[in-house]
Amino acid sequence: MTVATGNFPELLWPGIREIWGDTYNRYQTLYTQAFTVQRSTKAFEKYQGVTNLPLAAVKDQGAPVQYVDPFQGYQKELVHTTYALGSSITREMVEDDQYNYIRKIPQFLAESMRQTEETIAWNVFNNAFGSTLGADGQPLLSNAHPLIGGGTMSNVPDTDADLTEAALEAAVTDIMDWEDDMGLKIRAVPTRLIVPNALWHVAEKILRTEKVVDSADNTVNVVRNRISRDPLVVPYLTDPDAWFLLVDIPVDEGLIFLNRRDAEIERDNEFDTQNLKTITTRRFSVGAVNFRRLYGSPGA
Repeated sequence: MTVATGNFPELLWPGIREIWGDTYNRYQTLYTQAFTVQRSTKAFEKYQGVTNLPLAAVKDQGAPVQYVDPFQGYQKELVHTTYALGSSITREMVEDDQYNYIRKIPQFLAESMRQTEETIAWNVFNNAFGSTLGADGQPLLSNAHPLIGGGTMSNVPDTDADLTEAALEAAVTDIMDWEDDMGLKIRAVPTRLIVPNALWHVAEKILRTEKVVDSADNTVNVVRNRISRDPLVVPYLTDPDAWFLLVDIPVDEGLIFLNRRDAEIERDNEFDTQNLKTITTRRFSVGAVNFRRLYGSPGA
């Protein structure tokens, strides 16, 4: 589709007091606060899991030492996708625009691409209970993550729970009990609560109240001493009941945003039509590797 003078007839004549609708305040970039951003130089990148060794066994007197092997773990492959958007404008529209609106097209394209990055990244969370898969082939948030050394592990509550002080207390306890793939304890610490717009007030009440929330009880609110008191409120999250906790594991094996090519804006005129074409392109991939980076609930 090409924008011609017929699309914006009112912009061809002087006399309009104000052009409105294109200068709203925008959110700052948010996905970088949850994802590790890395640069890539290949068509795809692979993340390979490995294990440690299990607990030591009893060695009877005179008996040989038990030898065990580490294992190759699960692998995750992230393949880059190219995203693009463009606008085509007739030369006449460019020439006759009295308000320089058309000259803002590159700015509009840049904001569209920036929000595309955010939407694609946060869809990892939006689909975390279903189609977003970790390296183990399970949904990113699941109660049945298979461990290489045997057994399973969960990064969701035993029963789906709404965001409450009690639910966060239980979540912190669950995370403290986490193990690696060979059953050894790990020091997993929840660091930040992530919520959609619909839960901003609940998150603020829980994390900023010194005593038990909505109660005359003098008991200390222990959650606020375990998790950052600054919840991350994300407008790109689509489930109004879902909530998430980032967990402090090595971040370069958790939630990954791979930048293959920075956003670019290019402009040129077609020779035969003299239409001005402006495009933006960006190439990246987003995914989850180690499920231990996240804990969450879809709500009750």
